[in-house]
Amino acid sequence: MIHPYRIGSIIGLVGATVFVLANRGALPGAWPVVALVGYLVAAAGYVWAVWVRPASSLPAGRPPRRHAGLVYLASVAGMLLVFALGRPVLAQAGREELMPALVAAGVGLHFIPFAAAFRAPVFLTLGWLLAAIGVVGLVVGWLGGGAVAAAAAAVTAGVVMLVVMGLGALAGGREA
Repeated sequence: MIHPYRIGSIIGLVGATVFVLANRGALPGAWPVVALVGYLVAAAGYVWAVWVRPASSLPAGRPPRRHAGLVYLASVAGMLLVFALGRPVLAQAGREELMPALVAAGVGLHFIPFAAAFRAPVFLTLGWLLAAIGVVGLVVGWLGGGAVAAAAAAVTAGVVMLVVMGLGALAGGREA
């Protein structure tokens, strides 16, 4: 049987990969290569921490709370609502290029309720970090950084996701 931490982290791996690969091309100069190298290093660390080390060293995986499924559905719906409401606001302001930063913020916010619902503190750390990265990307992008700031926020969010998942695996459930 596959350890629940491993199964759950697959979604994060896919999301992190999309964040980096879909947005690194908007970075100037050598930054797309730097972003790819950073992603590959973080991915290697994640693979080692989550998939290569023995499953017995992974977080114990306490049972989710009774309404965890509803929290999950509500969080995903809330995230999609942030995207659906945020896109026309950005379009109206002529700032559609900031959408990747909004996505990073929305993804981060949707993780926060998971911490209590799934008894997994790693989601709290992950959620607040991604939300902060997304908000910084929005603010810097709005103030003049434009598409580059938004892309940098999304790429950073992807790398951070891998790092947090890897560190969560290394902590063995001791993170609080």
